[in-house]
Amino acid sequence: LLDDQELETLCPEVPEADRSRLLPYCLYGFRWAIEVIFYEQKTFWSFGKYMVRSKNGIESYVNFLAIAYSCVQLLPFKQERYAHLKEESSQVKKQLIGMAIQQEVFFYTFVLSIENRIKSLAILKAYERWAEEKHSF
Repeated sequence: LLDDQELETLCPEVPEADRSRLLPYCLYGFRWAIEVIFYEQKTFWSFGKYMVRSKNGIESYVNFLAIAYSCVQLLPFKQERYAHLKEESSQVKKQLIGMAIQQEVFFYTFVLSIENRIKSLAILKAYERWAEEKHSF
């Protein structure tokens, strides 16, 4: 059985006299928190229909999902620019951070596109100069 300190750690909100009797409910509270995480991942992260059939695939999926979910939940506490999301729901965090990622990807792709065009223009200008010099001789 658990000693009083362990019971207090597991059931801090329950009166001391009722902790032993209500321990299963306290433990279920931890389980319920896990269920909420899986619900949010399936519903708001669109993994509800994701299917894997192998043990390694399932383990990889669960690990990947847990890491991604944890990063999104912790980001507002680690980066000041996302601090306003601390009290937001998981759905709002995912949506706003997803939009920020899309903007970053778009901007990066746009910059690469411009750089490629600039390089192409530079190559064309160099070729034109070379062709002019060749024809001038």
